[in-house]
Amino acid sequence: MEPINKIYTVTKFAERIGATRGVVLRMIKNGRILAFRLSDCKKSAFRIRESEIDRLISFELHKKCIDEKTK
Repeated sequence: MEPINKIYTVTKFAERIGATRGVVLRMIKNGRILAFRLSDCKKSAFRIRESEIDRLISFELHKKCIDEKTK
């Protein structure tokens, strides 16, 4: 059985990663954070899985490693 993956609102996700809501929305728009949109809401309501935190950290560490090798 797989562990349960928490789901965050954009605001709560931003708090967890120490960013602003606007930064998280830009990251969603740019494809750096995978999110899904709630279909029954009139306005754009995104939800983000907790696993995105680990994926985001892995991506940033990989990017940093590549940047250091190219210096």
